[in-house]
Amino acid sequence: MAEKKSLKRFLLVYILSTMFLIAVGEWFYYKLALHSVIKNDIMTIQKELSNFLKDKKFKLLIDRQVPFKIDDTKYAVFVNGEFMYGDFNKNINEPFLVKDNKLYYKKILFKRWGKIEIIFEKSIKKEVENIKKELLVFAVFAFLFVCIIAFILGKIFLRPMRDVINNLESFIRDTTHEMNTPISVILSNIEILKMKNVPSKELKRIENAAFRLSKIFKDLTFVRLHHQQKRDIVKVDLAEFIQNRLVMFETQIENKNIKIIKNLHNEIIEIDKEDLTRLIDNILSNAIKYSSPNKEIFINLKDGVFSVVNEGEIKNLKEITKKFVRENSSEGGFGLGLFIVKEICKRYGFDFEIKNQENFVKVSINFKSE
Repeated sequence: MAEKKSLKRFLLVYILSTMFLIAVGEWFYYKLALHSVIKNDIMTIQKELSNFLKDKKFKLLIDRQVPFKIDDTKYAVFVNGEFMYGDFNKNINEPFLVKDNKLYYKKILFKRWGKIEIIFEKSIKKEVENIKKELLVFAVFAFLFVCIIAFILGKIFLRPMRDVINNLESFIRDTTHEMNTPISVILSNIEILKMKNVPSKELKRIENAAFRLSKIFKDLTFVRLHHQQKRDIVKVDLAEFIQNRLVMFETQIENKNIKIIKNLHNEIIEIDKEDLTRLIDNILSNAIKYSSPNKEIFINLKDGVFSVVNEGEIKNLKEITKKFVRENSSEGGFGLGLFIVKEICKRYGFDFEIKNQENFVKVSINFKSE
């Protein structure tokens, strides 16, 4: 997922920036090509007019006895600023002007009978359209070429990232596999010692450490296999389930002298128990982990809405539910807890919300929103 996002961002930035440079280049090319068309047409008009004047036909032109003809070119004659005759009645102030895909060129001559202005009008619409077609064809091929190159470069640049991700996935898979057996042995032996009534602080600490290891193992397993995991959907008394999960955190709660204030109403939901365990454990674990000593945590369950409120503040609410994101790196962990909660809620259609509320952090799940 992260690899695809990185590839999309790279492709977007590379393609847009390259196409912008190509567009700038095409704009300059268009200006140069248009200038070349104008220059060639003006030179043609000047050449034809020069040949006409060499034949001493100018007076005949003024007297309308001999017409001046150039292919696809109209002209108008002005004497001392007054229109004499021509194909149109339009004068210009500039030596030449391009307007509405038409080139206007002015030739000024001074004769004994006054100032003569000949305005030539030539359509350059066809030439302009040809230039635009060439640029469009070039832009299409350039875009396809840039997309292909960008995709190839993206694959090359992202290959090291893909290798790292694959190695990480392999490491997590091997680690979870190796952790499974010793954790199971530790937990089973703790249960045996409990049955033999061997109470001690050391045993409690071992149990707490084993529980934390078991939670890490199950979280890693969920991240790696939750899409393939087979689920057994059963009816669960949510209030009783939460109460039982709180027992697993007793040591951590006692170590920080945290007061748990509960308000749990009976609620029956249908869910896979392992998914519910991951859901409740991660929310409780986060609340306890990020609470300061001697503080209170409020746990409520009413009308299908489960919420946990603890003192604190989350700086980046948008990022906190992403994989491997932690609010405080000094507290340890993998940054998977809220990501797992979000994924489970998404699977079952539960509404999941986390927000800051007057110096408190509130995490809530609406189990009846599906």
